[in-house]
Amino acid sequence: MSMRKYGNLKSFDLLKEEPESRIEILLKPLDLMAHWRRIGILSDFIGYFYGFSFLPNLPTDSPEMRNSEIVNSISTVFNELLENAAKYSFDKKADIDIHLIHRGRAFEMLVRNRTNDDHVKAYEESLNEIFSSNNLDELYISKLELNENDPHHSGIGLIMVLKDYPVEMEVVLETEGSITTITSRTLYFTET
Repeated sequence: MSMRKYGNLKSFDLLKEEPESRIEILLKPLDLMAHWRRIGILSDFIGYFYGFSFLPNLPTDSPEMRNSEIVNSISTVFNELLENAAKYSFDKKADIDIHLIHRGRAFEMLVRNRTNDDHVKAYEESLNEIFSSNNLDELYISKLELNENDPHHSGIGLIMVLKDYPVEMEVVLETEGSITTITSRTLYFTET
């Protein structure tokens, strides 16, 4: 088995803290790709569910909750992780494993999917480029210009998440034979 890691995750000590809340979800890529809007619906649900934990005094249906930066940020980051898992899963009936864990000042989003050599090559090239970049703003602009006609395999969403949100991320690729398991772990910091 070969394993490769990409990322900027430094706060490993937070992963040892006891969770205050945990949700686990199993999804099929086929469900998400056949009904792409499900990704947004699930992402918004998770944003509100955990956003409420960080904004306990706001009514759920209030404009302040709907326009909350933390609710929208969690939704956006989770949406990107789900889209990548759906896009890069080769077996559209194989489970996407999702673990959502709230620990103090951090909200962990772990998404695991399986893919094959054809799908993992482009994703790994993108990860390498993103995590070796010294300037994500410049990379983002160059990707926008370069990928106007094919935004789906560009890494633009991941670059946006890393440059615009309070996150640390690690992506681990474990290859055994022709199957690669991709585990994307993102820590979203609710306090800096």
